[in-house]
Amino acid sequence: MSIDNTPQFAPKRITPTAEQIAIQTAQKKVVLIDANAGAAKTTTLALRLAEALHRGRPPERMLALVFTEAARVALRQRLLEVGVPLGVVKRLTIDTFDAFAAHVLRQMEGMQVASIRSNEELRPMAWEALEVVSEKYAHRYPLEINTTNAAIAEFLKLQLRTKARLDFHGPDFETNSLEDNLELLGMSRTHYLWLREYEGLRGADTGDIQFRAPFDATYDLVRMLSDDEPLRNQLPQYQIIVADELHDLNEASFRLLTMLIRRGNAFFCGAGDKDQVIYTWSGADHRFLRQRFEQEFPALQRLPLTASYRYGPQLAQAVGVLKNKPSVSALTRGTPVELLHYDHTQPQACSAQLIAALEHAHAGTTAILLRDRDQAIRVETALFQNGIAYGLVDMHSYLLAQEVLMLRGMVAIARKDLHAIQSGPRRGEILEALVAFAEIPFTRSELQQAKADVANYPDLLEGFLTNQLGKSVNQDKAGLTLAAVAYLRALPPDAPAGAALQHVFEMLQLEQTARRIYVDPAQARVVARALHGFIAVCTEAGVALGGFAGWLGEMEEAVTVSTGKAKLVIACIDQIKGLEYNHVILPYLALDEFPRSKSDPLEEENRFYVAATRARDRLTILTPENPAFRSRYIAALQLPKAREKSSIVAPAA
Repeated sequence: MSIDNTPQFAPKRITPTAEQIAIQTAQKKVVLIDANAGAAKTTTLALRLAEALHRGRPPERMLALVFTEAARVALRQRLLEVGVPLGVVKRLTIDTFDAFAAHVLRQMEGMQVASIRSNEELRPMAWEALEVVSEKYAHRYPLEINTTNAAIAEFLKLQLRTKARLDFHGPDFETNSLEDNLELLGMSRTHYLWLREYEGLRGADTGDIQFRAPFDATYDLVRMLSDDEPLRNQLPQYQIIVADELHDLNEASFRLLTMLIRRGNAFFCGAGDKDQVIYTWSGADHRFLRQRFEQEFPALQRLPLTASYRYGPQLAQAVGVLKNKPSVSALTRGTPVELLHYDHTQPQACSAQLIAALEHAHAGTTAILLRDRDQAIRVETALFQNGIAYGLVDMHSYLLAQEVLMLRGMVAIARKDLHAIQSGPRRGEILEALVAFAEIPFTRSELQQAKADVANYPDLLEGFLTNQLGKSVNQDKAGLTLAAVAYLRALPPDAPAGAALQHVFEMLQLEQTARRIYVDPAQARVVARALHGFIAVCTEAGVALGGFAGWLGEMEEAVTVSTGKAKLVIACIDQIKGLEYNHVILPYLALDEFPRSKSDPLEEENRFYVAATRARDRLTILTPENPAFRSRYIAALQLPKAREKSSIVAPAA
């Protein structure tokens, strides 16, 4: 950038704020934007690129990195909107971290490696690696071999996190004993060996890569370059680099970014909000924005983006107080924050209050944002009972959760009524859920064949399960499962389903089972909460065992899975970062519901901040009447003060 600090690029359609102009014309080599939610981060990065183009930097020497395809499209669109010609935008390199890494690897390796993007396509590789583990190590160690889809999904999530954090590449890792590494990683022996065999199958150990899954390109490139300075000199050189959503940085993507900045001695400008770090499961860490950049580039400059273009002054004041940072709105319209109270001693009170809140819903899309999927049980049931249509964003109905399918299967087998579940694929899913919770070791081919058989011939389920339980190495668990089926079978059709399922829950020790099945302890706790919630809903509905399948089937038919077009949607907070809605409803702001105990307090607060700042026109929070049982976030928002200040503070220019 030249020494002239006057902006030379004049954008179309917008008048940049003083904060945006400061970023557009900043002279430091490394500039970090500390941005609030909705504060036009992407537009400001577009201004930064446009300024560099106007000052004569060639577009071919400019790089923009983001984390998602949606963010890539958004940045490209913002460049066009501020007035950069389409022909120039096409000459810029605008890419996701992983796609950019894949492009660099193609140049270095001189070949195209197969790219596999979905869990469905990756399952065969994960299965194969697990079978190798069983063959090589089962005679040496006690292993937990589980080939269900849930187990594979958990494994694929674990391997992504392990790579993002470069866990297997720390100091002394290769010289440590296996036991030391297991303790260091907090990982089971089975998963550790599974990860090693999976990477061996992928070719990562030899460099003869057979396929790459999401994030593998970033991981492979960083591993290749970390200890090879001559190879780092083959990286493309850029004069200008920008990056968005830096709060999603993990160790591998951070190392790649710093290599690129140093390679071309580039001017770098990156935007992030340290208060939106919620993806720690994928290696994201607030320390990259707070500390690591300053350690790598001590002379960097930090500049703020405080004014939100999404929500009005009252919400801006409230979240600013919550996060102890400047936060204002650039809008003249308001975004009121409404507190509605419910009696926390009544299980149905919060969902009833939610239904009442929907009667006053504003125009546009309303989103019910949940802390996690276990809260969907009461919410979905209440919507169904009141005949209110809804969609689901990046989540399944609770009726299709594995723990609920398992209980449905137990009842169906006991009553010899699997025909009541009319969908063949659903019967296959129920079998898989039963296999998972009964902890029956299966090979991939056995499980797939069994699912296909049960989907076509439902009467096979009971005999199949009984035979497999008889052969199970875990005879204690097998005996409990058979005893639970016998208990349910002995009950009359008019027996209350809720009480029966509670007895099964205790017989099978399902809370302990969940802790064994799920890699992530937080996920195991969600499953336990979901089981308790489902049993409670069955009890309150007064459903008898004889009508259990029909009751659930009727609900299942009413559920629609949304692609975002429904006027009312349900979503978990972790799936909606970057989205916005006219009206956001946050239920269950209660003690131990949100924030949740045993979860990182800072990440929980960030999660609440992300949820609250999705609202454009209105935010409704449902919280207990008794202040002693309210979430601590209610007091932290200081809503009376926020209302007062928002009424006297003029909106930002």
